Amino acid sequence: MDLSFQEKSAWGLLLGIVVVSIFYFPAAFKIVANAPHGAPLIGISIVGVIVLVIIESIYHAVIAVASGDKSDERDLLIDLKAERNAGFVLGIGLFWLIGFIIAQSILNARPVPNPLEIAVYIILAITVSEVTKLLWQIWYYRSGV
Repeated sequence: MDLSFQEKSAWGLLLGIVVVSIFYFPAAFKIVANAPHGAPLIGISIVGVIVLVIIESIYHAVIAVASGDKSDERDLLIDLKAERNAGFVLGIGLFWLIGFIIAQSILNARPVPNPLEIAVYIILAITVSEVTKLLWQIWYYRSGV
């Protein structure tokens, strides 16, 4: 079975996000815990974005040359369904974050997250949402939607 350009793209983007996230999030949470200001966080965020763009640019150039980009209505339907599911995950993640902040302020179990920590949690929620979208796209292509 030959994979379409969109399915190959989803696989590549998924792999790129996972690889960058494995390095980014542990470093980001460590910086948030140890740095009184956000300068190092900005630096690793910029590096993470640049690395992801380079990985994806090279990958997409290779698969575009190899297979071309022929989108149709099925690709649009798959993208819309996957985007809807990712939106639910993002909403759940952000509601969890709000609940976490409220619980911490009420229970005083640990300090309320600082703005940098909240920002990293928001980036994490967005990343999980994007990974969810890509996984659903791959699932829909594999299941024949």
